[in-house]
Amino acid sequence: MSKIIYKYNPDTLNYERVYSSVGQRVWTVFKQLTFGIIIGGALFSFADYSFDSPIKKQLKKENKLLLTQYQVLSKQLDQNEQILAELEDRDDNLYRSVFNAEPIPSTIRRPGYGGVDRYEHLLTLNNPELVVSTSAKLDMMTKQLAVLSNSYDELTQMVKTREDRVKCMPSISPLSSKYSKGIGSGFGLRVHPIFGDRRPHTGVDLNALAGTPIQATGGGTVEFAGWQGGYGYTIVIDHGFGYKTLYGHCRELKVRVGQTVSRGAIIATVGSTGTATGAHCHYEVMSKGKHDNPAKYFFMNLTPKEYEKVLFDSENR
Repeated sequence: MSKIIYKYNPDTLNYERVYSSVGQRVWTVFKQLTFGIIIGGALFSFADYSFDSPIKKQLKKENKLLLTQYQVLSKQLDQNEQILAELEDRDDNLYRSVFNAEPIPSTIRRPGYGGVDRYEHLLTLNNPELVVSTSAKLDMMTKQLAVLSNSYDELTQMVKTREDRVKCMPSISPLSSKYSKGIGSGFGLRVHPIFGDRRPHTGVDLNALAGTPIQATGGGTVEFAGWQGGYGYTIVIDHGFGYKTLYGHCRELKVRVGQTVSRGAIIATVGSTGTATGAHCHYEVMSKGKHDNPAKYFFMNLTPKEYEKVLFDSENR
């Protein structure tokens, strides 16, 4: 209720009521409304800060539950990363090595995320560090699983061709044990018997009498048959699956280029053609373009004791 104001009038010698103008009334109402709004806002803010509404309580509860779930998910991803790392190690060092397949490079197994702003939209959430790190782990694991799945598909295909691979892989000595007189010169650095300098010896020299049969150590196709510099008369067989073998210093060649041969087939005879000091078979194994110790592949037609001796001689002569 507005306050009634009286003012003394000296002319009439009476107190007369003073009536406010329209502007004054409007100003009074405006001040009262403004003060009421300020007080009401302050009271609402205090109540909102001090007392949660049912909806706010529910939202806080849900946010706390989501945070807990993220923490649990992050721990589970850490555990799964360890399991995935073990599977990747087995894939590279066991499964793929069985089939002479190259390990998958780490740059492919663990690729980058892409753009630097990939998770920028998550930075406005509560606990952004936890959310971003969990999302990054999940993305990385998804990519790793895709690479591992592709690798297993490749291994499955290798298993399907295992029979052909076994037939073609060089796995016997080019000279039958009843003809061979052992390894005259092993694999690796050696003093050249003619030139006298140290140089890599990319195969092994198997001593035998001239004319001794030389056999293909695995199935394949004759890639070369003819004279090849210091190797003299030489045969090269492509076995597929990344394997090639070379037979040097032959006296007589019994196969031609393009001919298909099987393991054990007679392809030449021992000689001393080219740069050689005596009759022997120089034998090389190339795996994916790299020379490997041929004695490692003599496992099929030797006893364990014979294989152990040949491997020792190939590394120490």
